[in-house]
Amino acid sequence: MSVRIGLGLFTGQIPSWSSRTFAQEYRETLELIRLAERVGFDSAWVSEHHGTSDGYLPSLLPFLAAAAAVTERIGLGTGVILAPLHDPLRLAEDAAVVDQISGGRLLLGLGAGWREEEFRAFGIPRAERVRRLVETVEILRRAWSGRRFSFEGRSFRYDRVRVSPPPARPGGPPIYLGGYADAAVRRAGRLADGYITDDTGPEQVRRYVRLVEQGAREAGREPSALELVLLQNAFVVAEGDAWALVRDGVRHQIGAYAAWEAGHDTPAHDSLEPDAPEEELRRWTPTGTPAEVLAALRPLAETFGGRRDLHLVVRLHYPGMDLGTAAAAVELFAERVLPSLRAAGGGR
Repeated sequence: MSVRIGLGLFTGQIPSWSSRTFAQEYRETLELIRLAERVGFDSAWVSEHHGTSDGYLPSLLPFLAAAAAVTERIGLGTGVILAPLHDPLRLAEDAAVVDQISGGRLLLGLGAGWREEEFRAFGIPRAERVRRLVETVEILRRAWSGRRFSFEGRSFRYDRVRVSPPPARPGGPPIYLGGYADAAVRRAGRLADGYITDDTGPEQVRRYVRLVEQGAREAGREPSALELVLLQNAFVVAEGDAWALVRDGVRHQIGAYAAWEAGHDTPAHDSLEPDAPEEELRRWTPTGTPAEVLAALRPLAETFGGRRDLHLVVRLHYPGMDLGTAAAAVELFAERVLPSLRAAGGGR
Protein backbone atom coordinates (compact mmCIF):
# COMPACT_ATOMS: atom_id res chain seq x y z
CA MET A 1 0.00 0.00 0.00
CA SER A 2 1.33 3.43 -0.88
CA VAL A 3 0.42 7.02 -1.64
CA ARG A 4 2.06 8.25 -4.81
CA ILE A 5 2.09 11.99 -5.45
CA GLY A 6 1.88 13.14 -9.06
CA LEU A 7 2.09 16.54 -10.73
CA GLY A 8 -0.54 17.59 -13.28
CA LEU A 9 -2.63 17.82 -15.23
CA PHE A 10 -0.49 19.64 -17.79
CA THR A 11 -2.81 20.78 -20.57
CA GLY A 12 -0.73 23.16 -22.72
CA GLN A 13 -3.49 25.80 -22.73
CA ILE A 14 -2.64 29.41 -23.55
CA PRO A 15 -5.40 31.91 -22.69
CA SER A 16 -6.15 34.76 -25.07
CA TRP A 17 -4.76 37.23 -22.54
CA SER A 18 -1.36 35.51 -22.40
CA SER A 19 1.66 36.36 -24.58
CA ARG A 20 3.15 32.89 -24.17
CA THR A 21 3.95 30.75 -27.22
CA PHE A 22 3.25 27.04 -27.55
CA ALA A 23 6.95 26.32 -28.02
CA GLN A 24 7.60 28.09 -24.72
CA GLU A 25 4.70 26.30 -23.01
CA TYR A 26 5.91 22.88 -24.09
CA ARG A 27 9.56 23.59 -23.26
CA GLU A 28 8.71 24.91 -19.79
CA THR A 29 6.34 22.03 -19.09
CA LEU A 30 9.21 19.64 -19.77
CA GLU A 31 11.32 21.69 -17.37
CA LEU A 32 8.64 21.37 -14.70
CA ILE A 33 8.47 17.60 -15.21
CA ARG A 34 12.25 17.36 -14.87
CA LEU A 35 12.03 19.47 -11.71
CA ALA A 36 9.23 17.28 -10.35
CA GLU A 37 11.44 14.24 -10.77
CA ARG A 38 14.37 15.92 -9.00
CA VAL A 39 12.34 17.01 -5.98
CA GLY A 40 10.57 13.69 -5.44
CA PHE A 41 7.22 13.57 -7.25
CA ASP A 42 6.26 10.10 -8.41
CA SER A 43 4.55 10.95 -11.69
CA ALA A 44 3.56 13.69 -14.14
CA TRP A 45 0.27 13.70 -16.05
CA VAL A 46 -1.05 15.33 -19.23
CA SER A 47 -4.58 15.70 -20.64
CA GLU A 48 -6.17 15.80 -24.11
CA HIS A 49 -8.71 17.88 -26.02
CA HIS A 50 -8.98 18.90 -29.68
CA GLY A 51 -9.77 21.96 -31.77
CA THR A 52 -9.77 24.47 -28.92
CA SER A 53 -8.96 28.17 -29.19
CA ASP A 54 -6.43 27.87 -26.36
CA GLY A 55 -4.52 24.96 -27.91
CA TYR A 56 -5.41 22.41 -25.25
CA LEU A 57 -2.82 19.64 -25.70
CA PRO A 58 -4.09 17.34 -28.50
CA SER A 59 -1.24 14.82 -28.76
CA LEU A 60 -0.35 13.23 -25.45
CA LEU A 61 1.92 10.34 -26.41
CA PRO A 62 4.29 12.43 -28.56
CA PHE A 63 4.57 14.83 -25.64
CA LEU A 64 5.23 12.04 -23.16
CA ALA A 65 7.89 10.62 -25.49
CA ALA A 66 9.69 13.95 -25.12
CA ALA A 67 9.21 13.82 -21.34
CA ALA A 68 10.53 10.26 -21.24
CA ALA A 69 13.68 11.34 -23.06
CA VAL A 70 14.54 14.00 -20.46
CA THR A 71 13.70 12.02 -17.30
CA GLU A 72 14.79 8.73 -15.75
CA ARG A 73 12.46 7.73 -12.93
CA ILE A 74 9.17 9.59 -12.87
CA GLY A 75 5.96 7.90 -14.05
CA LEU A 76 4.32 9.47 -17.11
CA GLY A 77 0.53 9.45 -17.17
CA THR A 78 -2.34 10.40 -19.46
CA GLY A 79 -5.36 11.79 -17.70
CA VAL A 80 -6.97 11.01 -20.09
CA ILE A 81 -6.55 10.00 -23.72
CA LEU A 82 -9.94 10.23 -25.46
CA ALA A 83 -9.89 6.65 -26.70
CA PRO A 84 -12.83 6.74 -29.16
CA LEU A 85 -10.99 9.35 -31.23
CA HIS A 86 -7.99 7.04 -31.79
CA ASP A 87 -7.41 3.93 -33.86
CA PRO A 88 -6.70 1.27 -31.21
CA LEU A 89 -3.93 -0.46 -33.13
CA ARG A 90 -2.06 2.79 -33.67
CA LEU A 91 -2.68 3.74 -30.04
CA ALA A 92 -1.19 0.41 -28.97
CA GLU A 93 1.90 1.06 -31.11
CA ASP A 94 2.42 4.62 -29.89
CA ALA A 95 1.96 3.60 -26.26
CA ALA A 96 4.43 0.74 -26.68
CA VAL A 97 7.05 3.08 -28.12
CA VAL A 98 6.63 5.58 -25.26
CA ASP A 99 6.84 2.71 -22.77
CA GLN A 100 10.07 1.54 -24.40
CA ILE A 101 11.60 5.03 -24.43
CA SER A 102 10.68 5.50 -20.77
CA GLY A 103 11.76 2.06 -19.61
CA GLY A 104 8.25 1.01 -18.60
CA ARG A 105 7.04 4.24 -16.99
CA LEU A 106 3.86 4.90 -19.00
CA LEU A 107 0.54 5.09 -17.08
CA LEU A 108 -2.34 5.03 -19.56
CA GLY A 109 -5.53 6.78 -18.55
CA LEU A 110 -8.39 6.49 -21.05
CA GLY A 111 -11.79 8.16 -21.27
CA ALA A 112 -14.84 8.06 -23.52
CA GLY A 113 -14.91 11.78 -24.29
CA TRP A 114 -17.96 14.05 -24.27
CA ARG A 115 -17.57 17.14 -26.53
CA GLU A 116 -19.80 16.77 -29.58
CA GLU A 117 -17.46 19.03 -31.56
CA GLU A 118 -14.52 16.67 -31.14
CA PHE A 119 -16.50 13.71 -32.44
CA ARG A 120 -17.82 15.82 -35.33
CA ALA A 121 -14.29 16.90 -36.24
CA PHE A 122 -13.05 13.32 -36.44
CA GLY A 123 -16.18 12.00 -38.15
CA ILE A 124 -16.94 9.56 -35.31
CA PRO A 125 -20.50 9.09 -34.04
CA ARG A 126 -20.64 10.25 -30.44
CA ALA A 127 -23.18 7.51 -29.72
CA GLU A 128 -20.45 4.91 -30.30
CA ARG A 129 -18.01 6.31 -27.76
CA VAL A 130 -18.58 3.74 -25.00
CA ARG A 131 -18.47 0.81 -27.42
CA ARG A 132 -15.26 2.12 -28.98
CA LEU A 133 -13.68 2.62 -25.54
CA VAL A 134 -14.52 -0.91 -24.39
CA GLU A 135 -13.22 -2.48 -27.60
CA THR A 136 -10.07 -0.35 -27.41
CA VAL A 137 -9.20 -1.73 -23.96
CA GLU A 138 -9.50 -5.31 -25.20
CA ILE A 139 -7.49 -4.56 -28.34
CA LEU A 140 -4.70 -2.92 -26.32
CA ARG A 141 -4.42 -5.96 -24.06
CA ARG A 142 -4.20 -8.31 -27.04
CA ALA A 143 -1.80 -6.07 -28.94
CA TRP A 144 0.61 -5.78 -26.03
CA SER A 145 0.91 -9.56 -25.71
CA GLY A 146 3.52 -9.48 -28.44
CA ARG A 147 1.58 -12.12 -30.38
CA ARG A 148 -0.31 -11.85 -33.64
CA PHE A 149 -4.07 -11.55 -33.07
CA SER A 150 -7.41 -11.01 -34.78
CA PHE A 151 -10.33 -9.01 -33.45
CA GLU A 152 -13.93 -8.82 -34.61
CA GLY A 153 -15.94 -6.11 -32.87
CA ARG A 154 -18.77 -3.76 -33.74
CA SER A 155 -16.45 -0.76 -34.21
CA PHE A 156 -13.06 -2.31 -34.99
CA ARG A 157 -11.85 -5.33 -36.95
CA TYR A 158 -8.29 -6.59 -37.32
CA ASP A 159 -7.09 -9.67 -39.16
CA ARG A 160 -3.97 -11.44 -37.84
CA VAL A 161 -2.11 -8.25 -36.87
CA ARG A 162 0.84 -7.73 -34.58
CA VAL A 163 2.19 -4.77 -32.59
CA SER A 164 5.96 -4.68 -32.51
CA PRO A 165 7.89 -3.79 -30.48
CA PRO A 166 5.81 -4.68 -27.43
CA PRO A 167 5.85 -2.36 -24.40
CA ALA A 168 8.82 -2.52 -22.04
CA ARG A 169 6.49 -3.51 -19.20
CA PRO A 170 5.28 -7.13 -19.60
CA GLY A 171 1.62 -7.06 -20.56
CA GLY A 172 1.78 -3.34 -21.21
CA PRO A 173 1.18 -0.20 -19.15
CA PRO A 174 -1.54 -0.15 -16.52
CA ILE A 175 -4.84 1.16 -17.88
CA TYR A 176 -6.99 3.55 -15.87
CA LEU A 177 -10.53 4.44 -16.96
CA GLY A 178 -12.25 7.72 -16.14
CA GLY A 179 -15.89 8.76 -16.07
CA TYR A 180 -18.56 10.10 -13.74
CA ALA A 181 -21.74 8.19 -14.62
CA ASP A 182 -22.36 5.13 -12.45
CA ALA A 183 -22.03 2.82 -15.44
CA ALA A 184 -18.68 4.35 -16.37
CA VAL A 185 -17.32 3.94 -12.84
CA ARG A 186 -18.39 0.28 -12.67
CA ARG A 187 -16.86 -0.23 -16.11
CA ALA A 188 -13.49 0.82 -14.72
CA GLY A 189 -13.81 -1.91 -12.10
CA ARG A 190 -14.66 -4.54 -14.72
CA LEU A 191 -12.04 -3.68 -17.31
CA ALA A 192 -9.20 -1.53 -16.00
CA ASP A 193 -6.31 -1.60 -13.58
CA GLY A 194 -7.69 1.46 -11.83
CA TYR A 195 -10.09 4.39 -11.83
CA ILE A 196 -9.19 8.03 -12.47
CA THR A 197 -11.34 10.97 -11.35
CA ASP A 198 -11.27 14.52 -10.01
CA ASP A 199 -11.40 15.08 -6.28
CA THR A 200 -15.11 15.75 -5.81
CA GLY A 201 -14.87 15.47 -2.03
CA PRO A 202 -14.26 12.40 0.15
CA GLU A 203 -17.92 11.34 0.29
CA GLN A 204 -18.40 11.37 -3.47
CA VAL A 205 -15.06 9.64 -4.04
CA ARG A 206 -16.06 6.97 -1.50
CA ARG A 207 -19.18 6.40 -3.57
CA TYR A 208 -17.11 6.08 -6.74
CA VAL A 209 -14.80 3.60 -5.02
CA ARG A 210 -17.79 1.47 -3.98
CA LEU A 211 -19.02 1.45 -7.59
CA VAL A 212 -15.57 0.56 -8.93
CA GLU A 213 -15.31 -2.32 -6.49
CA GLN A 214 -18.84 -3.45 -7.37
CA GLY A 215 -17.83 -3.58 -11.03
CA ALA A 216 -14.73 -5.59 -10.15
CA ARG A 217 -16.69 -8.13 -8.12
CA GLU A 218 -19.26 -8.52 -10.91
CA ALA A 219 -16.40 -9.39 -13.25
CA GLY A 220 -14.83 -11.85 -10.81
CA ARG A 221 -11.87 -9.57 -10.12
CA GLU A 222 -10.22 -8.63 -6.84
CA PRO A 223 -11.48 -5.13 -5.87
CA SER A 224 -8.56 -4.34 -3.57
CA ALA A 225 -6.11 -4.69 -6.46
CA LEU A 226 -7.55 -1.67 -8.29
CA GLU A 227 -5.61 1.59 -8.13
CA LEU A 228 -7.19 5.02 -7.61
CA VAL A 229 -6.04 8.21 -9.33
CA LEU A 230 -7.36 11.48 -7.85
CA LEU A 231 -6.79 14.77 -9.66
CA GLN A 232 -6.60 17.81 -7.36
CA ASN A 233 -6.06 21.54 -7.86
CA ALA A 234 -3.85 23.34 -5.33
CA PHE A 235 -1.26 26.09 -5.01
CA VAL A 236 1.26 26.91 -2.30
CA VAL A 237 3.30 29.99 -1.42
CA ALA A 238 5.64 30.64 1.46
CA GLU A 239 4.00 34.01 2.06
CA GLY A 240 1.64 36.41 0.32
CA ASP A 241 -1.63 35.92 -1.54
CA ALA A 242 -1.56 32.56 -3.31
CA TRP A 243 -5.02 33.03 -4.80
CA ALA A 244 -3.96 36.21 -6.61
CA LEU A 245 -1.29 34.22 -8.43
CA VAL A 246 -3.66 31.57 -9.74
CA ARG A 247 -7.10 33.21 -10.02
CA ASP A 248 -6.98 33.97 -13.74
CA GLY A 249 -5.43 30.62 -14.64
CA VAL A 250 -7.94 28.65 -12.58
CA ARG A 251 -10.81 30.64 -14.11
CA HIS A 252 -9.57 29.63 -17.54
CA GLN A 253 -8.93 26.00 -16.55
CA ILE A 254 -12.35 25.38 -14.98
CA GLY A 255 -14.37 27.92 -16.95
CA ALA A 256 -13.34 26.41 -20.28
CA TYR A 257 -15.42 23.31 -19.59
CA ALA A 258 -18.59 25.30 -18.98
CA ALA A 259 -17.89 27.32 -22.13
CA TRP A 260 -17.47 24.15 -24.21
CA GLU A 261 -20.73 22.79 -22.80
CA ALA A 262 -22.33 26.06 -23.92
CA GLY A 263 -21.09 25.52 -27.48
CA HIS A 264 -17.86 27.51 -27.59
CA ASP A 265 -15.05 26.46 -29.96
CA THR A 266 -17.47 25.27 -32.63
CA PRO A 267 -18.24 26.56 -36.12
CA ALA A 268 -21.21 28.42 -34.67
CA HIS A 269 -19.15 30.03 -31.87
CA ASP A 270 -15.53 29.99 -32.97
CA SER A 271 -13.99 31.40 -29.79
CA LEU A 272 -13.58 30.58 -26.11
CA GLU A 273 -14.61 32.84 -23.24
CA PRO A 274 -14.10 30.82 -20.03
CA ASP A 275 -15.73 32.00 -16.83
CA ALA A 276 -16.98 30.55 -13.56
CA PRO A 277 -18.06 31.93 -10.16
CA GLU A 278 -15.07 32.68 -7.95
CA GLU A 279 -16.53 30.71 -5.06
CA GLU A 280 -16.61 27.63 -7.29
CA LEU A 281 -13.00 28.19 -8.38
CA ARG A 282 -11.87 28.51 -4.76
CA ARG A 283 -13.80 25.40 -3.76
CA TRP A 284 -11.91 23.34 -6.34
CA THR A 285 -8.51 24.93 -5.59
CA PRO A 286 -7.05 24.96 -2.07
CA THR A 287 -4.39 27.69 -1.89
CA GLY A 288 -2.19 29.21 0.77
CA THR A 289 0.76 28.23 2.90
CA PRO A 290 2.04 24.64 2.95
CA ALA A 291 0.23 24.06 6.25
CA GLU A 292 -3.07 25.34 4.82
CA VAL A 293 -2.83 23.25 1.67
CA LEU A 294 -1.76 20.18 3.62
CA ALA A 295 -4.81 20.56 5.86
CA ALA A 296 -7.03 20.57 2.76
CA LEU A 297 -5.40 17.55 1.11
CA ARG A 298 -4.60 15.37 4.10
CA PRO A 299 -8.16 13.92 4.35
CA LEU A 300 -7.77 12.44 0.86
CA ALA A 301 -4.54 10.68 1.78
CA GLU A 302 -5.95 9.47 5.09
CA THR A 303 -9.22 8.26 3.57
CA PHE A 304 -7.91 6.50 0.48
CA GLY A 305 -4.25 5.81 1.26
CA GLY A 306 -5.08 2.32 2.48
CA ARG A 307 -5.64 1.11 -1.06
CA ARG A 308 -2.91 -0.83 -2.86
CA ASP A 309 -2.01 2.38 -4.68
CA LEU A 310 -3.42 5.88 -4.44
CA HIS A 311 -2.10 8.35 -7.01
CA LEU A 312 -2.86 11.87 -5.75
CA VAL A 313 -2.12 14.10 -8.74
CA VAL A 314 -1.79 17.74 -7.72
CA ARG A 315 -1.99 20.61 -10.17
CA LEU A 316 0.48 23.42 -9.44
CA HIS A 317 0.58 25.01 -12.90
CA TYR A 318 -2.30 26.84 -14.56
CA PRO A 319 -2.98 28.33 -18.02
CA GLY A 320 -0.89 31.44 -18.60
CA MET A 321 1.44 30.83 -15.63
CA ASP A 322 5.16 31.49 -16.05
CA LEU A 323 7.83 28.91 -15.27
CA GLY A 324 9.25 30.71 -12.24
CA THR A 325 5.93 30.94 -10.42
CA ALA A 326 5.06 27.30 -11.07
CA ALA A 327 8.56 26.03 -10.26
CA ALA A 328 8.56 27.81 -6.89
CA ALA A 329 5.25 26.14 -6.00
CA VAL A 330 6.51 22.71 -7.11
CA GLU A 331 9.64 23.00 -4.97
CA LEU A 332 7.77 24.30 -1.93
CA PHE A 333 5.08 21.61 -2.20
CA ALA A 334 7.74 18.90 -2.52
CA GLU A 335 9.59 20.14 0.56
CA ARG A 336 6.72 21.03 2.89
CA VAL A 337 3.60 19.13 1.80
CA LEU A 338 4.52 15.99 -0.11
CA PRO A 339 6.27 14.09 2.72
CA SER A 340 3.35 14.68 5.12
CA LEU A 341 0.81 13.50 2.53
CA ARG A 342 2.75 10.29 2.05
CA ALA A 343 2.97 9.76 5.80
CA ALA A 344 -0.76 10.47 6.23
CA GLY A 345 -1.59 7.71 3.77
CA GLY A 346 0.92 5.26 5.11
CA GLY A 347 3.11 5.73 2.04
CA ARG A 348 6.83 5.59 1.63
